[in-house]
Amino acid sequence: MIKEYKQMIYLDKLYKKNTIDLDNYFKYSGKLEIGKKFKEPKGDYVYVHRRLIKNDMSKYKFKK
Repeated sequence: MIKEYKQMIYLDKLYKKNTIDLDNYFKYSGKLEIGKKFKEPKGDYVYVHRRLIKNDMSKYKFKK
């Protein structure tokens, strides 16, 4: 059982050494791939932040 555990640790280290995690490999540029080129987002591609609407409804009471 100890040999299996040591082998598992060895294989995990070997795997991490020989593989590249591509999720965080490239720096985030903020550009989008439109067609085959990277461009700054314009027009329909621009993300619009939602506006928060603060409605205080505590002054209204339900009638039973």
